[in-house]
Amino acid sequence: MYHCHTHFYLVGCQCKEFEVIKGMSPLDHFTHDFSESDRPEKSLASEADVILADVRKEDIKEAVQILTSDKREEAQLILLAGQEQTAHLAEEVLAKIQDIWITPVSDAQMRFYFLRWQQTYKMSKDFWETNHFLEATIDNIPNLVWYKDKNGIHEKVNNSFCATVNKTKEQVQGRGHAYIWDVEQDDPACIESEQEVMSKQQTFVS
Repeated sequence: MYHCHTHFYLVGCQCKEFEVIKGMSPLDHFTHDFSESDRPEKSLASEADVILADVRKEDIKEAVQILTSDKREEAQLILLAGQEQTAHLAEEVLAKIQDIWITPVSDAQMRFYFLRWQQTYKMSKDFWETNHFLEATIDNIPNLVWYKDKNGIHEKVNNSFCATVNKTKEQVQGRGHAYIWDVEQDDPACIESEQEVMSKQQTFVS
């Protein structure tokens, strides 16, 4: 099981909601630490895994610009804002924000917001771990391994598959049989076996 240390950067002057968040326990396998400032600071934003910014007294567009200019790509930005501030945010601003928590809220509501965030964040880390396990396993199998959707599109393949078709995973994943194998049309035998697997919902050995 992984361990995840999460650094939060809290932006806002005497924000009672932040005190609620700091008082909540991390989930299993997580630890938290916090840095704080009254106004957005680029240097602190660049070190954070999660930025929680109270922008109720700020120009929301300007605050988002400052906080996102130096933040790491994978870091999340969550705003605490009034309903009226969010009415006319442009799409390019919204695209930089992970979430907006509309205020004012009660302590119970803030605990609910943060717990839901914790659960979603943990789910993303669980997915990363599971995907890592899967790729480490299939990439060390000499046989070709591939996963397709119901339309015959390759969702995931292993290194042996890529070596055989002389293409990268980026080239293969998201594409169909004909492109991958450099033929004019999909193989009827493949289509037939895939249909049998889906209809019977069990392993088919060809």
